[in-house]
Amino acid sequence: MKKVGVTLSGGFVKGAAHIGFLKALEYKGISPSFIAGSSAGALVGFLYAFGLSLEKIAEIGKNLSWRKLAKPHFKGGLFKLEGLYSILVKLTGNPDLSELKIPFAPVVVNLKTLKVEVKREGPSADLVVASCSVPPLFAPWKVENNFYIDGGVRNCLPAEVAKSSGVEINICSNINTVTESFNPDSITEVLERSSIASVLENQSWRLRYCDIIVNHQIPYSPFDFSRFEDLIDIGFNGTLEELKRWL
Repeated sequence: MKKVGVTLSGGFVKGAAHIGFLKALEYKGISPSFIAGSSAGALVGFLYAFGLSLEKIAEIGKNLSWRKLAKPHFKGGLFKLEGLYSILVKLTGNPDLSELKIPFAPVVVNLKTLKVEVKREGPSADLVVASCSVPPLFAPWKVENNFYIDGGVRNCLPAEVAKSSGVEINICSNINTVTESFNPDSITEVLERSSIASVLENQSWRLRYCDIIVNHQIPYSPFDFSRFEDLIDIGFNGTLEELKRWL
């Protein structure tokens, strides 16, 4: 069987759709030999690469809330993802990225150089939290002597990372799609759409590295944990539908 790579995009809580995406791949008997991810995609990809079952990852996600993930900080960001870090360390022990069961690479942005960095080694929990630390909502995360922010700021769909690992087929899960309905008086919705506009720009040239891409159509807010199970279902059903065209 051909070597399959998986790329998981960023997208806040909408990243729950990646759980459904991976569930659909398992249903089809597809086992990734490499995973690349940014932000929420890095989080889901890390837990899966570590060896947690999708059922366990879903269970963890259903019990999450912003209060559990972050604490008020007001230095470099409104909040800091200390809660997320504690959860990841408790679940995994913070192994080096090179020690994971499935080769995995999260993407971060170095706040000093503003360059994208693809990590293949280093403290996994720290680097995943760094990849999720989107400014100005979350403060930069320090890893060794550097401060990092959300990889999605410059690379929200690191398809070229998975493709360059030597896989023959790269299947990409994208949760940043455009819906035309929105409330122009809502600060959060305007912020979300502004963010997606930037994301679409940095994703566009990377689509060439996706052999199969699943664009999940998600009508929910990326900040709403109450839709977690619905998001998993959207990811699962949408992926199965797309795979019918290819497999």
